[in-house]
Amino acid sequence: MRTLITGAGGFVGSELLGLLSSRAAAGDELVAADIGFAQDDRRPGVVYHVGGLQEDGMIEHLFERPFDRIVHLATVAGVGSENFDLGKATNLDATMALLEAARRSGVRPRFVYSSSVGIFAPPLPSVVDDTTLPVPTNSYGAHKLVAELLLTDYTRAGFIDGLALRFPGVIARPQGSTTMLSAFLNDVFYAAAAGRSFLLPLAPDDATWVMSLKLVARNLAHALEVPSAELPPRRYWSLPALHLTMANLVRALAERFGSRVSELIGFDPNPGLQQRFVFPPLVATGAETLGFLGDKTTQAFVENVLSTNATLAAASTPLKPTESETRL
Repeated sequence: MRTLITGAGGFVGSELLGLLSSRAAAGDELVAADIGFAQDDRRPGVVYHVGGLQEDGMIEHLFERPFDRIVHLATVAGVGSENFDLGKATNLDATMALLEAARRSGVRPRFVYSSSVGIFAPPLPSVVDDTTLPVPTNSYGAHKLVAELLLTDYTRAGFIDGLALRFPGVIARPQGSTTMLSAFLNDVFYAAAAGRSFLLPLAPDDATWVMSLKLVARNLAHALEVPSAELPPRRYWSLPALHLTMANLVRALAERFGSRVSELIGFDPNPGLQQRFVFPPLVATGAETLGFLGDKTTQAFVENVLSTNATLAAASTPLKPTESETRL
């Protein structure tokens, strides 16, 4: 089994690479492509390729031998019309070139694409579900939506076996990450861990869509394994994101980092960010039917975040065992 991961040096890609490495069988080959990799992230047995997909010859070099599975994570987030060429080249043109390379390979690989809830924009209905019409209001969302439609068409034509997953905000990125407007959802974790004051730009009852890195990686791995016979003609799905209120997030952080967190973290609603990140409940029936998972509760979400972030875990207070755990 030969698997390609693009964007493999990034936040999600490196987590997925570790998960797939741990599950690899004898004879499997993992190929990781990105514009760069941290030296301490390099794993034995993984073939690394450094370079952007839009660079001349990069995709041709990768496809010197065909792939059985492809996970396309490479993207530039937070790029608007002020840098249209960069966003188009990375988020759309490179995706189209990758689809073409998969088509020409002649092996009909499973092709998993990381789309985004950024395809949705206000005004939204009271509940977003699988029938909600996507109407992106920025270039990033438009490129993601176009890629979803292309993936579905290439699948219909028999060139690939595609599946696009619409991810919500993935938490918690490394400290200091600024590529996302939603960086405050990461920063609040580090502020709580360090005992620093912090102002969330949303109101206490404002809710947004999030998923822990742990479950994002598991869902991507699951997407590689879903039998083709179980997949309907529709090949793009919103994942079951947690509908997280800011008040519940602060309470859960106080449970793990100390009660003083409730005093240190306040709220200073920013109308612009509220418009972009306050969402109604999300019902992801299609994805759940196919076996994809979300963080079930705010507490479970925080625990899953800590499980993949050694810095945050080290600063947290261990939870007291439940009665059932004590009996075990």
